[in-house]
Amino acid sequence: MFSRNIDDLKTMLPCEYEEWRERGDDFRRTLTHAIMRHLETPEHWQVNAEYRTEFGGLFPVQCRFTPPDGQWHLCVCSPGEISPAWSVVLLSSCGQCVRLLMTTPVFEPHDFNVLLQQTAALARMRCSATSVAAMLTQEEAL
Repeated sequence: MFSRNIDDLKTMLPCEYEEWRERGDDFRRTLTHAIMRHLETPEHWQVNAEYRTEFGGLFPVQCRFTPPDGQWHLCVCSPGEISPAWSVVLLSSCGQCVRLLMTTPVFEPHDFNVLLQQTAALARMRCSATSVAAMLTQEEAL
């Protein structure tokens, strides 16, 4: 059905991610799980994947990582029709803070995992979404 080889995931084009989504829920779930196998969920965090349109259905693959206090989410989003690149978006639970933290043309688990660990450290310090965004994007904190 789908190779678990990381090289396959790295060489997929945005249209191929969309094709997997269009094949239906089982195919989308398979692709999402292949991606999730390479991402390291920080200790005590929750991870939820979109299989239908739970998060709006904008990306073929979207995984939301949430720290224990649930005040914000780190959303890892695949390329597709909306964006030609992988992206990581910080989203506060109330929706008031939405920041693009990273984009990359290729699925690089190491880069995503470094960012997950950085945000986990900030979550342990009980930083707000706005503070996390400011620290990781060099914005001025409000």
